[in-house]
Amino acid sequence: MPLFEYTCEACQSQFELLVRGSEKPKCPECGSAKLEKAWSVPAAHTGGKSNQLPVCGPMPSGGGCGLPQCGTGGCHLG
Repeated sequence: MPLFEYTCEACQSQFELLVRGSEKPKCPECGSAKLEKAWSVPAAHTGGKSNQLPVCGPMPSGGGCGLPQCGTGGCHLG
């Protein structure tokens, strides 16, 4: 399932959303469907001793921060 970055044309909020099938994404801040898809840079392994991919911040206790774009993994705000 693809994860896309968007900028809301109505409120200028920037966010990531997991888009499934034919779902029509909406801004989590204002609910507008007028979104512009942003170019995103994929994560890549950069070397080192670990075989794990980079993570976008520490995982808060209990999972994500509660925002839908964080899911149950590490919070992107961390």
